[in-house]
Order: sequence, then C-alpha cells, then structure tokens
Amino acid sequence: MEDHTQMSWKEDTIIAQLHNSVDNVTMAVGQAQTRPTEQTIQNAQEMIERAERSVTNALQSRGETEPISMLLMQLNQNKEKLNDLH
Repeated sequence: MEDHTQMSWKEDTIIAQLHNSVDNVTMAVGQAQTRPTEQTIQNAQEMIERAERSVTNALQSRGETEPISMLLMQLNQNKEKLNDLH
C-alpha cells in the first residue's frame, strides 16, 4: 500500500519545481527583451530547455492537470516572445 501523504508531497514538489522553472523563463525572457544581447538570449533559451524538461517530468508524474496546462501555456507564450527577438 502506498503512502498517499508521501505521493502528494512528491507531486507538490514537482509542480513547485515546474512553477519555479517557468518563473525563471519569464525573468530571463524579460531580460532578453530589455537587453537583447547574445548572452541574455542564450540564457533565456537555456531556461526554456530546463523548463521543458520540468514539463516533461510533471506530465509523466501527474498527467495533464490544470496547473501543468497553465504553466505550459505561460512557457509557450514566453517562447513566442523570445522567438520574436530573432
């Protein structure tokens, strides 16, 4: 029998990590928009890659839930903003 408290804690941690990753992307893309240098754009791209891995982990762990879908939508909007820079 699984400990549901432990499972819930792990799931909450996965969502929190995804949320942090998407927040980092938002900040990095904002910096790239403000100062569109090669380094700020590359940093934003790296943050996006990390966030995409977090999305994959969250989807594998939790499936497609509303919090994950909302964060994925936010991530995709940030990717579009970054693509508009170059």
